[in-house]
Amino acid sequence: MKNGCLTALGIFTGLLIASIALIWIRIHPVNVRYRLTVEVQDDDRIKTGSSVIEVAYPMEDLFSDAHPNVRGSGYAPTVDLGEKGLLFLSFSDPTRTPVQQKERNDLMRCGYSDIGCMPFVAYKLTRLIISSSSSFHSERKAALAELLGQSGSREVPFAVLPTLLRVRDINDLPMHASRFGNPPRNLVGVSPYDLAASLGPGVELKRVVLQLTDDPVSPPPEIWPQWLKELPKEKRELLAVDIGYYN
Repeated sequence: MKNGCLTALGIFTGLLIASIALIWIRIHPVNVRYRLTVEVQDDDRIKTGSSVIEVAYPMEDLFSDAHPNVRGSGYAPTVDLGEKGLLFLSFSDPTRTPVQQKERNDLMRCGYSDIGCMPFVAYKLTRLIISSSSSFHSERKAALAELLGQSGSREVPFAVLPTLLRVRDINDLPMHASRFGNPPRNLVGVSPYDLAASLGPGVELKRVVLQLTDDPVSPPPEIWPQWLKELPKEKRELLAVDIGYYN
């Protein structure tokens, strides 16, 4: 009798562990790592900034149609334009006009933030990845599997780019959280279509290139001052836009 109870308990425990493992596998996020390279024409020179980031696509919607946003780690690609300042390709979605939103939607109807949608658009995998149907989970898994099978570099359409941010003097950014409520004057959002309007004649965004990679996530760019690299996460989040994601 005792052996029978122990056997039943062992079977139950095994089934419970297997069920938990199955659920964990199903809801475990799918990670996609890619390099972003920003190329800017500055008079007769091409200046670049590059960074590897990793985006985690959540799979938690096991029992509902809700779809939480992507999470990531890494730092914003940053181009050093000398006296004209630094140009960040941030991880925050820009404020789009209805026309701009339509242009983005025409490329792909994607419910994630821009850093989650860019790889699909760049590799022209415009299958529906956000759906209210019951098969949403399997559709998303299939789309991500297809994405991870891609290779080579691709240009990212400007319509799906996150906010481009110009900082005239990086060392003039406020150090104290109480001063982060309103962005400083030298922190300026710029249009990818017209960098010259903010940075002067001869400055043009040539392209943004995305490439899937197994390279490690990049550290903060060398051109960032040390104080910015060491700024606590809670203070970075008070910037007008995100310039980095953190695990």
